[in-house]
Amino acid sequence: MKRILLISNKVFHYRVSNYNYFARRFREEGSEFCVRADELQKNNPHPLTFDLQEMPFNFTAYRREIERLQPEVVILFLHLKNLIIWPLLHWLKLKGIPVVYWNKGINLEVRNPRLRNLPFYYIHSLCDGIVLYSPHEITDIKPGNRHKVWVANNTINFTDFPEISETPEQIKAEFNIPYKKVVLFVGRMRSVKKVEHLIEVFNSIEEPDCGAVIVGDAMGYDFPAMIKRDNIRYLGEIFDPKDIQISKLFKMADLFVIPGDVGLGMNQAFFWGLPVVTEDGLQPPEIHYLKNGRSGFIVPENDLPALREKTLLLLRDDALRAQFSRHAKEDILREATIENMFQGFLKCVKSLTVQVRKNQ
Repeated sequence: MKRILLISNKVFHYRVSNYNYFARRFREEGSEFCVRADELQKNNPHPLTFDLQEMPFNFTAYRREIERLQPEVVILFLHLKNLIIWPLLHWLKLKGIPVVYWNKGINLEVRNPRLRNLPFYYIHSLCDGIVLYSPHEITDIKPGNRHKVWVANNTINFTDFPEISETPEQIKAEFNIPYKKVVLFVGRMRSVKKVEHLIEVFNSIEEPDCGAVIVGDAMGYDFPAMIKRDNIRYLGEIFDPKDIQISKLFKMADLFVIPGDVGLGMNQAFFWGLPVVTEDGLQPPEIHYLKNGRSGFIVPENDLPALREKTLLLLRDDALRAQFSRHAKEDILREATIENMFQGFLKCVKSLTVQVRKNQ
């Protein structure tokens, strides 16, 4: 059977669901989808229905595995700091195996990177294909390499989301959430997420019916010291089979606020009909799903009064929030389904395999 091989760094739980879908769809197209990665997230709640092997990064081991699998195409989902990318990419080119680089294009978390972009441009030039998270990153690719670009709108697999029968009131009782209106923050507390801005905003909000619920790995933040009022609840990390608990929290909430890097949490929020409020700045490709003034608000970077104002506006105005909610779900289901994402990969792979056969 023809094989498509993805070589990845740590596979997070949300990617497992995506790869299960990819494996099924590639099988329907006559190919086996295989993943080799240095690590699988330990608390991953999803069963594996694709060929995954954990392999510590070692060039010789990966070279032997590629020789054993004989893939038609190799997709590299690696950071440039994953040093295996350098010998592996050059060896793949030497062997004539089509290779695809899947990522954001360049490092979007660095302001004015200048020389730091040069290694990305070098990777782009070597690869046979480039798969980007969104069409907006095409401008980050040098014109001479744009003919290699395919877009797979980055998303999560909504088809795996559970049905939640409980009402928001029942969910609030289960989690001991006392607020009538709830702002939700879900994500690993990397500094780019700016969770401290949300906490500072709610430390200044005195409306008794409104509160913020924060979920995710604290990653060094001292929340007891940061939280000054009882209108903020930190629930820690939440993982469970079938993602039922986290889905309950999204259903229970009224608004999703991540001041910094919105990431795929925004996709999940939009699926559950939550408008999003965030700040301008070094945002990831997913920010383009948010239509300012339609499905949420983007306020100036580090402007906490504006963040507070737009958050309170949507909490207070039920009609406006309901309108934004409808738009959020409509837009994400149109632009970011898992099938749309898969089609980007499929078109890229088909293009490369057709080209190889022409050259044989």
